[in-house]
Amino acid sequence: MRFIHFCDIRIGNSAESGRHWEKARSLELESGLDRVMKEAADYSAGLVLISGGLFSHMPLSSELESVNRIFAAYPGIETVIIAGSTDPVRRSAPWRSFVWAKNVHFIRDDKPCSIELTRLRTVVYAASVADDGCIDPNELRSFIKEASDNAEPIRIAMLYSEDDKSVKEALSGNGLSYTAVGSLQPGYRSISNNIICPGHFEPDAMGDNGQHGIIRGEISEQTGILESAEFVPMASAAYVPLLIKTNARTDAAELESLVKKEILKRGENNIYRLKLTGQRNPEESFDLDRLKKEYRIGEIIDETEPEYDFRSLFAEHPQDMIGFYIAKIVNDKHDMSAVEKRAMYYGLNALLSTTEE
Repeated sequence: MRFIHFCDIRIGNSAESGRHWEKARSLELESGLDRVMKEAADYSAGLVLISGGLFSHMPLSSELESVNRIFAAYPGIETVIIAGSTDPVRRSAPWRSFVWAKNVHFIRDDKPCSIELTRLRTVVYAASVADDGCIDPNELRSFIKEASDNAEPIRIAMLYSEDDKSVKEALSGNGLSYTAVGSLQPGYRSISNNIICPGHFEPDAMGDNGQHGIIRGEISEQTGILESAEFVPMASAAYVPLLIKTNARTDAAELESLVKKEILKRGENNIYRLKLTGQRNPEESFDLDRLKKEYRIGEIIDETEPEYDFRSLFAEHPQDMIGFYIAKIVNDKHDMSAVEKRAMYYGLNALLSTTEE
């Protein structure tokens, strides 16, 4: 029996709110569920496990109807869903009363329950997250132990938890074929050989530079033993650190050309944290706002330093304030922080501008 496992696809996520690519990114996130279900069909999976975080918030009825249409388009694929910390099953949540397609099994309760999928010779033990937080793995273990007389060979547990150690201690063994974990932690984690958290389906914060995607696995229908479980990258975009080194000859046009070249190489759909280092002409001003408007650049860190000819300047201003500034920079610049250096360079530039006037 082949299966797909993912979590935290977070439909409706507004992580890029206020950016010029916000709408495009939102559409990319919304298309994620379509891509996963198509992958499940192409892989001939009989089961899809969503271990929390299908939405970024408690969903509206209209949002549930939208995703239900996607699941209903694949009637041969059984889909089991639990709610996570971002989309809990509160008393008033539309989750509780919504009527799903026949192939969709949503866990409405925050107490452990079981779902038998006879066609797949599978039973799933699971619980959703409610207002009072994640389920205790030991509570799920006790429930599974009491239901251990189930005749189905494939036995799967699903839960949303932040405590990998407790999950491993509670659910290792117990005759489980696989444990599908969801979590607020963004990265993929193999907690044990058959207890896995795929991490967030898409990255949603600057600095989250790892791969994101799904688990694709296979369980023996005869023995119930997990035969394979591989992580498959599927994110439509990544947060990418980009370092550009400039020199005193680099002007604004050349800088933009360098940035464009590197972004085209790595992918225009990605979101970049651009860091500029090296030297620059003191009279050159880089239009950083333009770069942010042209590309998906979430942050720019400018650590470039103006390349002054300190020796010539000091010879021209040995006894005035400019000379004092130059001596201070030359003597102390290796001990100063980036902010202090920047302040000193701004001060020197201001003095030079005043002198020229």
